[in-house]
Order: sequence, then structure tokens, then C-alpha cells
Amino acid sequence: MKRPSRIVVALLVAVPMNATVGAQQIPAGRDTVAKVTATPSALKPWTPGKPAVARTLVEITFINAISAGINTIARDIVSPSPHTWWANIQGGWSWDPNDIRVNHIEHPWAGAAYFNSARANGISFWGAAPMALTGSLMWELFGEAKPPSTNDLLSTTLGGVAIGEPLQRLSMIMLDEQSTGLDRLWRELAVFITNPGLGLNRLSRGQSWSRRQNSPLHRPDAVRGGTAIGARQFRPSDGSTMGTPVLSFALDYGDPFAKGARTPFSWFSGSMELMTSSPDGLGTLSARGLLSAFGDDDGAKRHVGGIFMDFDYRRDGVVEFAEQSFGVGLLSRVPLSGTLRLATDISAEALPILAVRDPYGKPLTGRRYDYGAGVGGRVLAGLEYRGRRFLSVTGRAYWGPTLNGASESKLVQLANAEVRLPLLWSLSAGAGYQLYRQVSTYSDRPTETQRVGSLSLFLSTGY
Repeated sequence: MKRPSRIVVALLVAVPMNATVGAQQIPAGRDTVAKVTATPSALKPWTPGKPAVARTLVEITFINAISAGINTIARDIVSPSPHTWWANIQGGWSWDPNDIRVNHIEHPWAGAAYFNSARANGISFWGAAPMALTGSLMWELFGEAKPPSTNDLLSTTLGGVAIGEPLQRLSMIMLDEQSTGLDRLWRELAVFITNPGLGLNRLSRGQSWSRRQNSPLHRPDAVRGGTAIGARQFRPSDGSTMGTPVLSFALDYGDPFAKGARTPFSWFSGSMELMTSSPDGLGTLSARGLLSAFGDDDGAKRHVGGIFMDFDYRRDGVVEFAEQSFGVGLLSRVPLSGTLRLATDISAEALPILAVRDPYGKPLTGRRYDYGAGVGGRVLAGLEYRGRRFLSVTGRAYWGPTLNGASESKLVQLANAEVRLPLLWSLSAGAGYQLYRQVSTYSDRPTETQRVGSLSLFLSTGY
């Protein structure tokens, strides 16, 4: 169920503006992202505001009304009406035929707008998640003339939370409540584009131009990121080859091993790759956040167990794959010497929604991919020298029965190995190898296995 295509541009802006802060962590009480002058005592203190549920619902309705209007005017899509509203309420739910970008980028982005409207209105993380669900239900039942879609409800809600909270935290870094002039203008515009739920609220409350003390999230305990530019060659199992330039961004926010209480997404990692081989330019987008940590908060640790939330999207011109999941796992960071340490991330996961390309799907569903749900897991190990990772190995696997599509089940396996050689300053030269393997079983044809290997060469800064 389509939304305005302009939101893809907003996603392309969202991470790069925050992901190139360098490899060094930002200690508490210091800000290397933006130069901030001392807070004048006369400035009004920052407060999160009282929860405003009614205002949030009005804003969500406004967001959906604008989206429906753009669909009608710019996309020539049939407008919803009381007749379609009643039909949608009475009728059953379906699985829509839209492409993977619409269902797993545009809908999560809309869910993030609902979620962050709630966050901007003083509602907590756990209170904002139902608002993402509310916004999605409102859209599915009343925003379109088409029947409501099960996959959209899942991807909008879960993806909205998984993308929304990182955008909320990154927006707090971008914003500077004490700045003025052009510096203030570009910061407010950037937040309005990447986080419309927050931007709309700030504009309506007059916060876009007023001055006050900054949010505590303006200076997180730790942020490290990196940017890489290079090229990748794909080698599918059919023997063909395809090359593409790649511009990538990566970010780690927060320190899960630090002393103190951990709130949802006080630690998260994210990455994004732009490539010409992708039909939309966006090849991959992922986010992984810590929802809740196990154990006490008395001091720094080497191991942190917790519950994680994940979002993955890949459409690189060869592979189409998306998943949203919850996991239970363990993060570890073990010193091997004074300058060398081992970092690991291991978890078992449950997938409410899994989208995987299938060559026989389109005649049956109108899509080039099947929908399923299932289980999975991941293992990551990396070696870091003076805080910079120079070697990493990752393995992931997901399996699930097909709920809507041509296949009976899907098994997806992903492996990645990467090495970086430090050069001058924070520059590194690197190489990586990725393997994607997909096994599809069918009731009316033999099992099919697809393999796609890819080799990358790049120059990077940070990390």
C-alpha cells in the first residue's frame, strides 16, 4: 500500500548526517558532533513535557491525511471514502502486492513518524509503540480504498519502532536548542525531513526558533561511526557478474557495557549502503537495538545479556530480502591485551515477518517475494585495536514457513568477512566478502538453492 516516494529521500538523509562523527567515543559531558557554547543561566531548562495522547492522535491523523492526499493528487490513486472505510472494517485482511521498497522502507518510515510524534509529545518508548500500531491501523482501514494489509500492519508497526527510536536519538544530536541563524535553520530542516513526527511538533509548539537548554540526549555517552566508499562485484550462482560503486555509513550509539541503567535503544548499531545497482539507490539498511538488559547496573561489564530488536532490508539489484525480529542474546567485549580486544554479539531470534525473493511468486501474489515468519540467529566476532575494528566475521541464518507466496518455506543464510588495514589518520583500506544463500522448498517443484557471493574493496574513515 503505497506512500509518497519522497520519503525514500528522507531515509537517505537520516543516517549520513549522523554517522560520520569519527571512530572515537564521545565521553559524557563532551560534544564532538556540534560546537556548543556554555548554557546561559537565563535559558529555560529542557523538559520532556507531559504525555499528550490526544495531541498525538490528532497529529497521526494529520500525517495520514497528508499521505492520502498526496496519493490521490500525485499518484492518481483512488481516494478512500466512507464506503471504503466500511468495506475495510467489514472485510478480511490480505497480503498486498507492492514491491519490497514500499512495504519495507516506506511503511516503516511512516511508522517512525507515528512513533516519534508520540515521543515528541512526552510519551515513553513503551507508550509510543502502541501509537505506531494505532497509526498503521488508521491508515490500513481509512487511508486507502484497498483492503487492509497484514504485512503492512507488521512492517509499519515493528519497523516504525526499530527505525523511529534511533531517529529520535540522532535528532537530539542534530538539534541544538541554543543555536541561532543559519546553523539553527539547517538543523531544524534536517530534523523535519528525517523525523517529521518530531519536526511537526517542534514547529507547532514554536520550539523550532525558541532557545532553551539542550536535551540530555544531545550528548550521548558514546557515538562512533564511519563512512566507506568503494566497489562491489556480485557473482550469482548462474555464473553472471555485476559490479557497482558503494557508499556506506555505519554507526554505533551508546555503550552497553557502561555503568548505569539502560533504556530501550540506549545502545544501537545501524548501517546503510547506497549503490547504483539498486533500483532505488538504497541497497541495504539495518538497525539493531538493545531493548532491555539483564543483570545489575552497578558497574562496567564485559558481558551484557539482553533482548534485542532488529530491522534488515536488502535490495541490491540481485537479492531482495527483509526481516524484522526480536532476539535474546549476549554482547561481550573482552580485552586480549592493553590495546587489543575481542567483541562478540550472539543471539537467537524470532521473526514476526520475513520477506524473501522468489522466482515463482509474481503470478500468484503480484510480488517478486514471499512472506513468512520464523526463527533465526546470529554470531558476530570482531577484533579491535585501540578501539578500531580491523577484522570481523558475521554469520546469520533465518528459517520460516511461507505464509503467503509460491514456496512452502525459506532458509536464508548470510555470511560476511571483512578486514581493514589502517593507513594515515583515521583512514583505512579494506576488503570484504559476502555470501548470501537461499533455499526455497515447494510443494509442486524441486527445492531450489540460490547463492550470491560478492567481493568489496573500499577506503574508509572512522571505525
